[in-house]
Amino acid sequence: MSETKINSSLSSKFKKTQVNSVQKLPDITGHTLGEFSVDSRLDIVSGEADIYLCSGTGSHSGKKFLLKYYRRENAVKPDVLEKLKGVNSPFVAPVEGFGEYHGHQYVVRPYYQMSALSELLAEGTRFSEEELKTLIIPSIIEGMKAVHDAGILHKDLKPANLIPDDAGEHIVLIDFGISTDTGKNTFVVTQTGMTPLYAAPEAMQGIFHRETDYYALGITIFELFTGFTPFQNPGISPEEVAKLASISKIEFPENFPEDLKKLVLGLTYKDISHRNEKDNPNRRWGYDEVRRWLNDEDVPVPSSGEISETVSKAFPPYRFNGVDYLSEKELISALMKNPEQGIKDLGRGVLTHHFFAVDEKKGQLCEMAEKLVEHSSDKVRAFVNFLCDLAPSYYALEAVVFGDGEYKFQNAAEFTSYVDRLEREGNLYELRYLFNRYRIALKGLAAEIWPADTYSKLEKTAAAIIQFGDRLFKDDAAMGEYLENLMTVNEKTPLNLRHFVLEHKSTLESLKSRDLLRPVIDRLEKFSSLDENANDVISVAGVEYPRTMILPTKGKYIKFGSYPQNNGSVKEPIEWLVLEVSDKEALLVSRYGLDCKRYYYDDVDGAVDDYGAVDDYWAFDDVDGAVESRSYPDEYITWKVCDLRKWLNNDFLKTAFSEEERQWIKETEVVDDDNQYNNTRDRVFCLSLEEVKRYFKRGEIECKPTEFALKRGASRHPVGGWCCWWLRSPGCRQYYASYVYEDSPVYSDIDHFGFKTSTGHVNNDFNAVRPALWLNLESVIS
Repeated sequence: MSETKINSSLSSKFKKTQVNSVQKLPDITGHTLGEFSVDSRLDIVSGEADIYLCSGTGSHSGKKFLLKYYRRENAVKPDVLEKLKGVNSPFVAPVEGFGEYHGHQYVVRPYYQMSALSELLAEGTRFSEEELKTLIIPSIIEGMKAVHDAGILHKDLKPANLIPDDAGEHIVLIDFGISTDTGKNTFVVTQTGMTPLYAAPEAMQGIFHRETDYYALGITIFELFTGFTPFQNPGISPEEVAKLASISKIEFPENFPEDLKKLVLGLTYKDISHRNEKDNPNRRWGYDEVRRWLNDEDVPVPSSGEISETVSKAFPPYRFNGVDYLSEKELISALMKNPEQGIKDLGRGVLTHHFFAVDEKKGQLCEMAEKLVEHSSDKVRAFVNFLCDLAPSYYALEAVVFGDGEYKFQNAAEFTSYVDRLEREGNLYELRYLFNRYRIALKGLAAEIWPADTYSKLEKTAAAIIQFGDRLFKDDAAMGEYLENLMTVNEKTPLNLRHFVLEHKSTLESLKSRDLLRPVIDRLEKFSSLDENANDVISVAGVEYPRTMILPTKGKYIKFGSYPQNNGSVKEPIEWLVLEVSDKEALLVSRYGLDCKRYYYDDVDGAVDDYGAVDDYWAFDDVDGAVESRSYPDEYITWKVCDLRKWLNNDFLKTAFSEEERQWIKETEVVDDDNQYNNTRDRVFCLSLEEVKRYFKRGEIECKPTEFALKRGASRHPVGGWCCWWLRSPGCRQYYASYVYEDSPVYSDIDHFGFKTSTGHVNNDFNAVRPALWLNLESVIS
């Protein structure tokens, strides 16, 4: 094969369109992934990935590569890629590298200069019988043999995934995005995608094996010669077309070569029940048959006839359950479907006598099985294991894989036994999961390989399961028992039943269609007419607490949290003024000065005078509220380092709010209007100078202290009773902090000088604290 050179006519067809349209992108272009430097993005339309042209580095230096950067997470299976790295075939595109970048997988393969066969078909190119026979078909089957021998099913063979190599010697298989690792199994059951127009009948049921890939080869050959697939119909969807393909006969054009027609018919033979019988002509063609066809041997085309007479005569007729079976395979299948009757035949020695006449070793197996099954606690399982030993090559006895190895069963009886065990153990969640995930594939498996009741039994079991809220019940009786117990337990608290009925009203109504449940639901629904206490307030020592928080309205007061206010021992609800409200959050500030704390406790140096002379570092608002420019040196005692911030976000937060209430308070970025590098993230904070001006009208800035704050040292104006309260903005000097005067009627009374004690103005001990916070309304509502 490696010596075959493509002729110049065929080479010119391949070279009509080359992949060379490049579009620059900023995200991956220019990055280095492993040993591959991403040069540019190719203008190739792909629904699953962005395609990039790469240059190799290190051991790959001097070569060009194609990188597929997948959009979907977990798009390719690492176990398949690892196996492909071990495939050394000129007919399979090697995996040069793979990995993840920013949470998405990428795969690197060689960059081929010529176009994929699908692009050539789109341009009107068609391939002759000679071109197919001398180069294209031999390349494809050798490539498929290499991946099959490695334990991989391609599952998406089509012209788009076939491309010539640069030397024009081979056709190369590419794109293993949905391929599956079969492990030691001969086929798998999975719901992964495929291209419907090329899918075999069993693939539409989720069953894949090597013959499924060869079916796709037959459709591909038809398309390469004609330019269209056998079942193309623009009036219906591709999925519907593929389903029709499972029952339709392929119609060949008049000019379709007879020899090529035999190949397509052999590859697209629909019945796979004889796939492991090498001597049976009624089986779908695979590698051996195609290789013989290429060598011009007369390979019989499979038909719908019975097994050949030579095969049938090797097995004496056996009458089982009223039916005469003329082949070992048919008998084994019947025994698998009715193991209870088969155990009787084995126990009477009938099976042993028959198989001694066929094969002495098989007769000995029957003889040993008589004793094993007789003394086994699970006779059905023991009998099925015996059948597996008796005829391990038959399709009905092959291990079946669900998904990517999620479940594995040796046969239908083992699967049925597993379903029975789940039902006995009450594992309803897994029963329902197994049915919901695999019902389509299982139905197809039962129709073609396993007995039909393997599907119907699971379907019946899953259909009886009732979901009620987050609970599952085995059947109507179990659900009815639950409702009866519920009424018994809540006999003395009937309002609980009222709430239960109202919460599940629609579900209960739907369940009343079940005769067994209707009477108990009717009795339960009578509790919905009970009157409920309208008082939703809880009182403690004369203080009332609403059962649920009243959602905030701008300019109104709400109660949230609690803190000592009249004396030091009893906490009372805190009143908050709502400054701003959005759909998701609200800004609150306490109505009263709740405590008295210093802004900063340590001694500070640099005091100049009691009030601070005007210098380069201060400016203040005039009576109209206009702000002049102001800058501060780095040495300022800022909100970021002050003790007041630490106290609010630790001691105050824990004292004033329960654990649940603390979850409602949003941690937010607190902005330093004068120096963005001093921004902090806090849950409780003081308002800034700019925020006071933004949220308060003239004459509304006054704040009164609580009795508790007065006892802690807060000042109070003798006339209005107002107090001074801290802001987080710096003052005009290094150790000053802004606050609101106790008698401030307008904005001009916001102090930019700060107040200075004998040891430093930021540690004055008579300013009150008026906390502010952002409330997460989504948490409150939930």
